[in-house]
Amino acid sequence: MSGAAFLRIKKLKGGGIITVAARHNRRVIQAEMGATGSIDPARSHLNETLHGPQTADDVGQLAKDLMREAGVVKFRKDSVMALEFVFSLPSDHRIDDRAYFADCAAWAAAQYGGAQNILSVDIHRDEGAPHCHVLLLPLLNRKLAGSDMVGGKQKLMATHKQFHDSVASGYGLLKAPARLTGASKQAAAAAVLAKLKSTSDPALSSMAWATIRDGIETNPGPWVLALGIEIDVAKKSKRSFTQIMTSKGKGPAKEPNPIGFGTASKEQTLCSVGFGPKQPPPATPKTAPPPAPPPPARPPGPAHDDVVQVDQHDTTATGAPPPARPAPAFTDSVRVRDNQIDASLYDPNTGEYFQRPPPPARHNRAAADGWVTQTLASRNTDSTMPSGSKRAVSRPDKFNEKTLSSLNHLTAMRA
Repeated sequence: MSGAAFLRIKKLKGGGIITVAARHNRRVIQAEMGATGSIDPARSHLNETLHGPQTADDVGQLAKDLMREAGVVKFRKDSVMALEFVFSLPSDHRIDDRAYFADCAAWAAAQYGGAQNILSVDIHRDEGAPHCHVLLLPLLNRKLAGSDMVGGKQKLMATHKQFHDSVASGYGLLKAPARLTGASKQAAAAAVLAKLKSTSDPALSSMAWATIRDGIETNPGPWVLALGIEIDVAKKSKRSFTQIMTSKGKGPAKEPNPIGFGTASKEQTLCSVGFGPKQPPPATPKTAPPPAPPPPARPPGPAHDDVVQVDQHDTTATGAPPPARPAPAFTDSVRVRDNQIDASLYDPNTGEYFQRPPPPARHNRAAADGWVTQTLASRNTDSTMPSGSKRAVSRPDKFNEKTLSSLNHLTAMRA
């Protein structure tokens, strides 16, 4: 065995991103060269182009021409403009990397739209491990469909499995394991350290050995693949639906203070000087029930004299005194509304209504009527007497202006 094969798929978005990726693949960016980068310029001549134009700008122009032919003129800003496949081999592999990478490019073309969508295929041998970059235009049914081609997590897992079964397994390469956890991680770290000690690796005597060892224990996966160590990854058993629903979960078995239940524990301070024991509050006397509302007032009944006469009649007829009758309820205040008062009684100076003078008593009215009748009769008698005859009688009925005014007033009141 020669280790594991790696496959990574990247979605390239944004305007001009295809040209930028091609410039990196063709080693045009000078800032990537030098001691600070991962590229060794002394080995850049070992790189090889299997497919595509010679320059990076021509690769970008090829993508534009293909989109124009497909009728793709306008697209969203977040559209996936290209897919970049990175196929990698272990550094100590013993296979023909050129043939392997050619088969990888053919597999990508068959899975993602055909060979006409391949923009460039570049092999890099000037970095830590040999790898191959494949730029592909995601044209499907004359549309850009990069996101649909890549899919989600499940589709990516199926893609890696299909790649291993179709290409990598034919070259004796292992499938790249998932990130190690738990007991598998500890076993892998122990296997890496044992491999380094058995081969007397120079890393053991390095001044940075403590940092290297911490890195191996944190993530032993890359070291396992680099050293070609085969480990058995224990698959986590899947729980049944009943086990999931009856499990206690990741939290504590009992909540300290569940919401809505129980009383929260109170903290007691160390200093209690000046505070006595808490006494219960004094019992408050029960208040008397509110008095019953008074009975409604009775409607006005007959006059008091009429009631006395009826009582006397009942006593004479039956010989027994009648039952006592409750005295009628009288109130001192009477509510009078403004709309019930004559408007002629309103005084604009004071803003109040004045009361009309009370009418005269009945005997006064009768006396006034008799005096008026007598006076009018005397007046008529004087008018019928001869002009020469004179009566030597007193004239108590002599009229004046004041008498006429009083007569007119009384006449108006009678009317």
